Amino acid sequence: MSHVFISYSKVNWDYARALADRLLVEGFDVWIDDRIDYGEDWWRTIVRAIKACAAFTVVMTPDSDASRWVQREITLADELGKPAYPLLLAGDLLSSENWTMFVRTQYMDVRNGALPKADFYNRLGQSVPRKPTPGAEITAADDLPLTGQLLHKALPIEPEPELVPEPSKILLPQVKSVLPMPFDWCEVPAGSVTVEYTRKDHRTFEVADYAISKYPITNAQFQVFLKSPEGYREPRWWDYSPEAKSWRRSWSVPDNTAYSGDDLPRTNVNWYEAMAYCWWLTTQIGGDWVISLPTEQQWQRAAQGDDGRAYPWGNQFFANACNTTESRVDKVTPVTKYQNNISPYGVMDMAGNVWEWCLTEWGTDSTNARGSRARVLRGGSWRNDADTAKNNCRDYGSPEERFNLRGFRVVTFLKNNN
Repeated sequence: MSHVFISYSKVNWDYARALADRLLVEGFDVWIDDRIDYGEDWWRTIVRAIKACAAFTVVMTPDSDASRWVQREITLADELGKPAYPLLLAGDLLSSENWTMFVRTQYMDVRNGALPKADFYNRLGQSVPRKPTPGAEITAADDLPLTGQLLHKALPIEPEPELVPEPSKILLPQVKSVLPMPFDWCEVPAGSVTVEYTRKDHRTFEVADYAISKYPITNAQFQVFLKSPEGYREPRWWDYSPEAKSWRRSWSVPDNTAYSGDDLPRTNVNWYEAMAYCWWLTTQIGGDWVISLPTEQQWQRAAQGDDGRAYPWGNQFFANACNTTESRVDKVTPVTKYQNNISPYGVMDMAGNVWEWCLTEWGTDSTNARGSRARVLRGGSWRNDADTAKNNCRDYGSPEERFNLRGFRVVTFLKNNN
């Protein structure tokens, strides 16, 4: 017994799906299925999934209150004594006979549409084994007895260590001795991504594996580059292109960030400066690793994963999940503020807050660092709405422009691998 069973009405599928994705990132195995309307035979699989779960969570709304499937699921879970972690998404707890069983349970109020806060996952971890790595979704089996290989498909049975050795972990470049926190790497496996150039022009690309910084580069992290005697003032960091060197000769002094605060994203930094920062950081870490701005395809894959979701957390927009105009903050926010603004690979703050520079040249898809043509921007900002924060939204800017709503994050990969 090691997975979380999610009970919900199909009307609330977007929220349930976003919840499942977040639980996976938090290290939980999950059982969720949206095919319960296919017929009564499916009930047998649901029963087995509830019997085998370590905890049960239900998305409480008037729609789920009226669902006969949800009624059956919560009754069975209660009869089996499964630990319950209910979420009140809409309605009132006392207005339903179904929800009265949770009156003495510490439910979480998410009627603002946000995913649960950290405390929910910490409490859930008291009932469900939690992994240090992302969990795996538990897929439904057919109606055959759950034995042998079918049991392994339906339930998260851990293999014997001697039979399936733990895969070796890639030792990513360490920057903690160079940059202040928060900084961490998120590994992104190889896969495909589809970029929407226009409504009719969609192109799919294969992306090799790499790692991307968990957060945008902050004021404090950029300040190390500015203060170092071998940092911003060092001419060799601008040698990656004639255009960068020319710009640097004309503009020898960096702009101040638009908003002070160590954990805020660094703003008023243009593409040339972001690239110089990458070259500088590459030499600081040494070894065979390269630090760069992400290509447009790398950025989108890190935000979207494999399922084509609209936002890093799922398909439904929540105003309090990120910093856009709907949030009414009207300025940048700390890169760690929005814990629900998380991608399938654990990357944070990719929707809203600041537009992020990409390596890719606008209009050509070139990743050559030479040239003065516009470069791609991704992610939206605090001055833009929910549509611009979507994973597929594209914008561009001149590499010499500095604005208070633009920043950047970095990627790393082994030399000659990308």
